[in-house]
Amino acid sequence: MDNKEAVKRLLLLLSRYKKTIIVIVCCLFVSTGLNLCVPLISQRIMDDGFIGGNKKLLIKLVLASMVIYTINSLIDIIKEKKRVDISAKIQYFLSEQSFSHLMKLRVNYFNNTNYAETLNNINMDINQMTSIADSSVFFVITQAFSMAGGIIGLFIIDFRMTILVLLFIPIKCVVMKYFAKKQKQIMDEFIKRNQKYARWFGDTVGGVREVKLFHIFDKKHEEFVLNQNEIIEKQKQMNMLSQWNMIIDSIMVQFLSTLLYILGANLVFDLQLSVGSVFAFITYSAYVTGPISAILNIGYLLSGIIPSTKRYYDFMALQEEDDSGTLIVPDFGELVLKNIFFGYEVDKPILVDVNIAFPKGSKTALIGRNGSGKTTIINLLTRLYAPINGKILLNGTDISMISLQEYRNMVSVVSQQIYLFNDTIRNNICLYKQVDDAMIEEACKDSGLEDFIKEVSLDYVVGQNGAMLSGGQKQKIALARALIHDKPIIIFDEATSNTDAYSEQQINGLLNTKLKEKTVIVITHKKEILSEVDQIVVLKEGVVADIGKYDELIGKNNELKIMIEKAD
Repeated sequence: MDNKEAVKRLLLLLSRYKKTIIVIVCCLFVSTGLNLCVPLISQRIMDDGFIGGNKKLLIKLVLASMVIYTINSLIDIIKEKKRVDISAKIQYFLSEQSFSHLMKLRVNYFNNTNYAETLNNINMDINQMTSIADSSVFFVITQAFSMAGGIIGLFIIDFRMTILVLLFIPIKCVVMKYFAKKQKQIMDEFIKRNQKYARWFGDTVGGVREVKLFHIFDKKHEEFVLNQNEIIEKQKQMNMLSQWNMIIDSIMVQFLSTLLYILGANLVFDLQLSVGSVFAFITYSAYVTGPISAILNIGYLLSGIIPSTKRYYDFMALQEEDDSGTLIVPDFGELVLKNIFFGYEVDKPILVDVNIAFPKGSKTALIGRNGSGKTTIINLLTRLYAPINGKILLNGTDISMISLQEYRNMVSVVSQQIYLFNDTIRNNICLYKQVDDAMIEEACKDSGLEDFIKEVSLDYVVGQNGAMLSGGQKQKIALARALIHDKPIIIFDEATSNTDAYSEQQINGLLNTKLKEKTVIVITHKKEILSEVDQIVVLKEGVVADIGKYDELIGKNNELKIMIEKAD
């Protein structure tokens, strides 16, 4: 995305609030018109009031100035309320849009980044983009009117002094453009260093156990100091650049005012101008030079906003999960992997020409060494990934043609790496589904969680990702969750790895009771389960090496024997 496209996106963002912006512009237009009257009133106060000695007129003019000031203050309140409203709405819109997009991104995005980095980037970019609704931005919209009115006022009073003011404009433009260019360079570098720190921070906090166990805090602290110093250095540069920008702008304006006072004084002494006219002229000159700063400062402001805008929309352009399917499968049937080819990298295949049929209501075990493709098959069946070649059919329909939500409503996963939210056991089991306590308690009994529930209750908060629970308790909650949601396909991904012998027997018992009508797919090497399933699929280096029942395979498949022995 280039700079023009980024500016276009920002303008489109503002265009969502046209009516409110029109109200703000009208307020600014009225305020500008009233302000243009102030120098003329000041001129008469000075010339006719003080110098002319007209006390009554002076009081009237001072009161008129007070009325104008009061009206302008009320207009400012209305304008600021509307502007703050737009800013808040933009921030909410960008936050909601990015959150929804993040939740729909393909799972491989989360394999290549960490949560701290993602959160930092999104928050930083949204804050920068929201500044497009700053008061200075809207102020510029009406500065053209103020500038035009100021120039007219200048020519009315004296054309010679007006030429001096107009000569000042290009000089100021050159200086302001220089600062805008420097600001963009520093902001680009600041964003990169902030992103680098966020990535490092997420990685370090994620590995806090290793930091403690291997006593590498000092080294990590050195890395922290280095990263923070890089960020702080860029912040200092940006702050100092802003300060220099303000100082030089102030010096240039003061220099112009000094020249105008000297030239104006000569004209007053030569009786070509009145004292009030000089003061009015200097006020009008501020109406002309002020907008120059505001207008050129937009470039300075955008130099900070545009890099964040580019990164935000680059993030929004990341590919989401394919949810183009629209079909609804009215009846659940056989699940089939047909000629499946898949690799996380195209030139490194994980699965090659895989064909497996999971009949409706069948119990299938997937076994194989690490890297044989077991979990990859689960990822394909849950549509976290899509096959490069081949099809997955449900009741004869390609699952890619089925609505993603509709399809996932048919699949439950009980995983070794189940994630639990920092909430109660009840809510982690139900996941927003309205369920009676009696059903939850029955599911807890079937999953082997009953004794623990009696100790702590369903309202026990499990902590971040179940930090207050053991691995076995987490998997029992995952099993209870699957039973409560009662979906036709249940996948056990190494779900018995952390369970005790008693819980394992319960899971075996469920295969012939509560899960009897379900299509169950289980990754396990436990003999007790393998002997109960309808079929065992032996995977070797991404290829289906054998398929059959336990009794058929145990006598001829050495791979199966070795894995069962290791599991026992």
